[in-house]
Amino acid sequence: MDTPISVKRLLEQVKARLEPAFPAVCVVGEVSNFRGSGRHWYFTLKEEGAALQCAVWAGQQRLVGHTPRDGERVQVKGALNLYVAGGSLTLAVTHCLPAGAGDLQSRLRQLEAELRGQGLFDRPKRPLPRFPRRIGVVAALGGAALRDVVEVTGRRAPGIHLLIYPAAAQGERAVPENLLALQEIQDPFWDCDVILLVRGGGSLEDLWAFNDPALVRAVAECRLPIVTGVGHEIDTTLVDLAADLRAATPSQAAELASPDRRQLMSELRHRQEALAARMAWRLQGLESTLNLLTDSRGMRAVPERMARGDQRLAALRHRLLRCGVDARGDRFRLLAQRLHLAHPLRRLDQTANRMDLLRQRLGPALDRALGAKTHRLDLLAARLGALDPTGPLERGFVLVRDLDGRPLTRSAEAPAAARVELQWQDGRRRAALDSQ
Repeated sequence: MDTPISVKRLLEQVKARLEPAFPAVCVVGEVSNFRGSGRHWYFTLKEEGAALQCAVWAGQQRLVGHTPRDGERVQVKGALNLYVAGGSLTLAVTHCLPAGAGDLQSRLRQLEAELRGQGLFDRPKRPLPRFPRRIGVVAALGGAALRDVVEVTGRRAPGIHLLIYPAAAQGERAVPENLLALQEIQDPFWDCDVILLVRGGGSLEDLWAFNDPALVRAVAECRLPIVTGVGHEIDTTLVDLAADLRAATPSQAAELASPDRRQLMSELRHRQEALAARMAWRLQGLESTLNLLTDSRGMRAVPERMARGDQRLAALRHRLLRCGVDARGDRFRLLAQRLHLAHPLRRLDQTANRMDLLRQRLGPALDRALGAKTHRLDLLAARLGALDPTGPLERGFVLVRDLDGRPLTRSAEAPAAARVELQWQDGRRRAALDSQ
């Protein structure tokens, strides 16, 4: 076996051979995850299946020619640099030129145009419930986005229940797991009022799962109001356009979906103070009105009028007692007896007895009248049957009519060889009369 060497020694040998071989290379790719760290710029230059870390040092930024942006396709020139301490390969960029839009950015704009043409972004946005009882959260377990949502809702509204459905935030499992989560969490069984779809920040390719047409369509067709908080403020995915409300960050999504108890307490105190002030103003007005009435002449005369009323009542009571013991007492009792006889209840009893008597007499009278009418009806029916021209037919007679339907009662009415119609009980026949 060959003699082993240290990691540092190996990387130093690679650095010594690599950097002189690539002192100035020109590379084309798409910019991703551009960021400034201190005075330097860092970004990733990528294409499908490959990525290269790039850096623009502070002293080179004025001479680089173009500031790269995420999603932009650029052509850069620089030297390869192997950082031994971290074992990373970096392209130190000295020149940068735009080379057209990046592939992912182009695909994103194309997808947005297609989905917009299908009307997924034009549906009416639903308002969020002001006081939700339960919030459904679709997020990756252990992620910063979920921690932010739990912390914000716990601070703002501790009484709200959170139903957390885990789903991958990126990779091949992201789209199917988020689709399943959305389908399950909006089931009426869970009794959620609003849904949060959140994920932390990242590059365009990291967030690409949230641009998937199937996931965008699921967000647009969600039964419940949905708030998306995917990435940071500068990140905009297609699910943000399809949601009812887009938040810049997961924390802001939690703030938009949950009421602030401090604000509610402040509003409640303000309303209590306003109500107390209004009641005090109303009571003060009623007190002023009462004082005015008390000082008025009419209110001062009330005790005097009550005293005069008491005196008159006492006099009437004395007169009434005298009527019960003097000679007019007999008349009083007579009037009371007449009043008893004329009492409405007594009149009602008399009327009820009379009605019972009339009801007993009404039944036989109706029976006699109906019998007479029935007998007369039978007589008229018998007379009508006797006048029925078809009655004799049952006894063997024949009814003779001319062809116009008129009965022939005399032979003179039927000339020789005339055609007639004969009617028996069971049918009709036509015949011609003999000329004799």
